[in-house]
Amino acid sequence: MQFQICHENDSSLRLRLERFRISEEEETILSRMLACHPQITGLQIYPATSGIRIFYKGDKKKLLESLEAIPYKNVTYLVENLPKKEDIRVQLLPNCKEIVQELGKSKKMKPSLKRKIGAKVTLEALADMFLPAPASLAFHVYQLFLLSRS
Repeated sequence: MQFQICHENDSSLRLRLERFRISEEEETILSRMLACHPQITGLQIYPATSGIRIFYKGDKKKLLESLEAIPYKNVTYLVENLPKKEDIRVQLLPNCKEIVQELGKSKKMKPSLKRKIGAKVTLEALADMFLPAPASLAFHVYQLFLLSRS
């Protein structure tokens, strides 16, 4: 990153990036990147003035060298190429009532098959509710094993 040092003392630096301003997305990514730095103990970003206040420990020279080595193109690339929240769609699984209603609508399915499916769904739900996580996982793996053999 290209920056100018505006203010410094023993434990903090105030930097100004050579940009007009920092967008909200850039601020988020930049703060996450800098928070991973082992010398940085605290961070404040000022988007309107493209300023960064860094609280650090250790050698200031090493910190500045490592900050200069970070290309700001990485931040802009991530801003442009990460999926936006509105682009991510989550498809929720149907709840038990919807499954039962869907099974009840179909006239083509035999009643014996409906009972068998209902029993399996009930057994899976009970295993999830009452077994501890490792036992529940083992149960589901065993069910998949039985299904693949048939």
